[in-house]
Amino acid sequence: MGFHTKNADGLYGYAEIGEGAEIIGCLGHLDVVPAGDGWHYQPYAGTIDEGRLYSRGISGAVWQRRVW
Repeated sequence: MGFHTKNADGLYGYAEIGEGAEIIGCLGHLDVVPAGDGWHYQPYAGTIDEGRLYSRGISGAVWQRRVW
């Protein structure tokens, strides 16, 4: 797709496309920690119980993005 990517030893990374002095930045993260034990519902199943959705990561910071 024409992107230039950078991986800084797994600490952070970015992708660039185009050139020039003006930029748009987007900040986010991905969780890569094992789910572990002790769940009342399967962590990745997306279970709906009494009108509520239960699943790992459905309301975490993963979906909150910042643009400047």
